[in-house]
Amino acid sequence: MWRLFLAVSLIFAIACTEQVKTDIAGVGETLPTAPSAIAWDGKNLIVAKEGIIAFLDNIDTATAGSFIGYEGHYFLNNYPITITSKDNPVYITGVAWQKTSGNTGFIWVADAANKRLLKVTPQGEVVRKLSLTSIYPEDMTFDGQYLWIADSKRGKLFKITTEDGSIIEEYLSPVNYPSAITWDGKYLIVAGVKEHAVPSDSSDNVKIVRFDTSSGRVVEDIPNSRYISYPAGMVWVDGKLWISDRNSGYIVKISDWGTPSSDEKNYKLAKKSPATKKIEAKEEKKETEKDIEEAKRAAEEAKRAAEEAKRAAEAAKKAFELQQKK
Repeated sequence: MWRLFLAVSLIFAIACTEQVKTDIAGVGETLPTAPSAIAWDGKNLIVAKEGIIAFLDNIDTATAGSFIGYEGHYFLNNYPITITSKDNPVYITGVAWQKTSGNTGFIWVADAANKRLLKVTPQGEVVRKLSLTSIYPEDMTFDGQYLWIADSKRGKLFKITTEDGSIIEEYLSPVNYPSAITWDGKYLIVAGVKEHAVPSDSSDNVKIVRFDTSSGRVVEDIPNSRYISYPAGMVWVDGKLWISDRNSGYIVKISDWGTPSSDEKNYKLAKKSPATKKIEAKEEKKETEKDIEEAKRAAEEAKRAAEEAKRAAEAAKKAFELQQKK
């Protein structure tokens, strides 16, 4: 089995912050530092940059103030997954894990350079390609049914289908330039920079919020780590938030607590997309067909009841006539 070794440098941090330095080198392949995307498959931290995807195990052993060396394994137990393209060089900006059953599932890959999403098996086989024409996928996450995409160029968040990439809903982003997004089981967590004009190494320029997609409002403001100046990827693991930083190359684990937000703006765009209208029409059609079927069943039952009543009446009439003859 080919192995790669990860040196994890954990530095004392403020509050509940833990810092992990990712210098990942393997035999025959090297995963560049400063991952541009991270995800969680229920056991391993998936990390990606450029066209390479690998995963690391045992991140739960990370504790503040210690130095831990442990083994991480590439996919396939040999090499990491390498995504290629005949067009532009692949540039992975986001990854998301779609669980199917047990510990199995698929990796969704956002390839911004080629304006597409790829659905990839853990064995590296691309089983679906979705072209994106109106979305720049800076990062993405999966909520159990739909994919959510952060578009930093348009300052928006998109909810799309996994079948054909149709837009279901869209929101203005509560963060000016959203570059990282994850799903915590109930809310979206969105991170990014407030302004591009601010020096790129300033952690004060980073904003992280917990966002309620049903109401379109910000629920909480989450404090940033001083090690994060440009969020590149983000994932929710067992009640903790992991963020990769584009500038430093660190993956930082921060606490799950936040403070109630004073932002009262509704970021949900009222206009429904064609895909939403199509889905609603399909659901309405299903409900109509269901009502028709129920009406048919009720009519059949009423017909049977009427026939039984008729037979009972005829039987009663015959019994009465027989009694009269006696």
